Amino acid sequence: MSDEIEWRRLSFRVVYVDLVRLLLSLVPGYLGAVVLNDDGPVWPLVIGSCAGVLSAFMDFRRWVTTRYRVTPDRVEMRSGWLIKKHRTVKRDLIRSVDSTAKARHRPFRLRVVHIGSGQANSSFDLDALDQGHAEQLRRQLVSRPEPDTTAEPAAVQTETVLARLRWDWLPLNIASLWAPFVVTGPLFGLYWFLRPFGVDLLDVARGLLPWASLGVFWSILICLAVAIPIGVAGLAGTFLLENWNLVLVRVGAAPHTALVTRRGLLNTRTTQRNDERLRGLSVKEPLIWRWLRLAELSVLTSGLGQSSGGSAGALLPRIRVDEARRLAAEVLPDGHRPMAAALIRHPPGALVRRLGWATYGPVLASGTLLLFVLSGALPGWVWPLPLALLPLTVALAVAAYRALGHAWAVPYLVVRRGALNRHTVALQERAVIGWTLRQSLLQRWGDRMTAVVSTAAGDRHYEVPDAGVDQALAFVTAATPVLASQFLETPLRRGGRSS
Repeated sequence: MSDEIEWRRLSFRVVYVDLVRLLLSLVPGYLGAVVLNDDGPVWPLVIGSCAGVLSAFMDFRRWVTTRYRVTPDRVEMRSGWLIKKHRTVKRDLIRSVDSTAKARHRPFRLRVVHIGSGQANSSFDLDALDQGHAEQLRRQLVSRPEPDTTAEPAAVQTETVLARLRWDWLPLNIASLWAPFVVTGPLFGLYWFLRPFGVDLLDVARGLLPWASLGVFWSILICLAVAIPIGVAGLAGTFLLENWNLVLVRVGAAPHTALVTRRGLLNTRTTQRNDERLRGLSVKEPLIWRWLRLAELSVLTSGLGQSSGGSAGALLPRIRVDEARRLAAEVLPDGHRPMAAALIRHPPGALVRRLGWATYGPVLASGTLLLFVLSGALPGWVWPLPLALLPLTVALAVAAYRALGHAWAVPYLVVRRGALNRHTVALQERAVIGWTLRQSLLQRWGDRMTAVVSTAAGDRHYEVPDAGVDQALAFVTAATPVLASQFLETPLRRGGRSS
């Protein structure tokens, strides 16, 4: 039956896109070879032009050699000329279907459809399809047969808006320590672009101010005063380009519903995740974000890891932590609020262990430097320097301990950890596929253990580090009693207790 389904080409409009790219790529080469000639270094322009022409040719070759088809049980794509590739992914293994409109595709009403299976080898892009066919294909691949054939068509198309882009999110997402470095890349590119025209940005900068008389401190301060506003403006522009008209909606009728995110200005992107494969939530709070009460909310989808589908998992940009937790209850289709659960604090031995880690590093570094000082290789004031880090490392150790926690909020396991990046995960019980319980020598002495839950969603495994033995065993037994009964015959204890 599937052999009778014909193979289809990508949209012929891709050829028009390639022609435009080809013409635009010839402009720098013309400027370098004809206009400038021997008046300046033309090789950057010529190389850029050749690269653009080659890219356009390769894009045209991809259109000539690519075929695809959708059968009732799988999606296939053939590509390549000298080296042929045949990729196949079963439809029940498709974890995400994204539709993206690149800037060069939008005038020709084209879309790039990414079919993700959670594995890089079987995931692929259809670049590019007609806008109407791309939307039809996306809906076809993520749809599920309805058990009730008498259901109203309008009910299937129901959309519930969960969140829209808010302008007060803009300052939350442009506050970054990396803002001064945003201008580095564009300035470097502008420098090489202007060189063939006889303009040297370094000479221009040297002539603006008497840098030698200002000194290093004031020179750096002036550079930062100029770079920070420009960097912030660049971050703001990037944020608006990526998140313009962002909307998070739930589409369909129960039980066949899905979360859909639409965003983008020049390159628009639509990401759809079926609620049937939703296995939990993730809230990340890096240290600086935590001080500002900010967080990032993501979903955990079965078969789609964070590394392979991190963009598919992220729901919204950086938002306030209270808003993230409120939205978490609306994102979960079952109505539970696991992120509001009170977490169990880990025993004081976990704090002692982290304080030990915080102390060992600086002390060992100072001891090593002291040996060099005694040998005369280094001056005497060097060896105490690592000890100055003790207040910082001790503070991080306390933060790491305070971040530890776990809870069983039926039917979700809630796990939290992390000092520099506090990570809270709520995982459904049905997503647990295994447990690993481990104890180091120090943990056995302190009656503690680390429990690791294995799952097919998100990061594949999540740790409950340095929990008390009774805490860990109670957590495993309460969350997965059937699974726990298969390998927990007697409680694990220290010393002379049963093991």
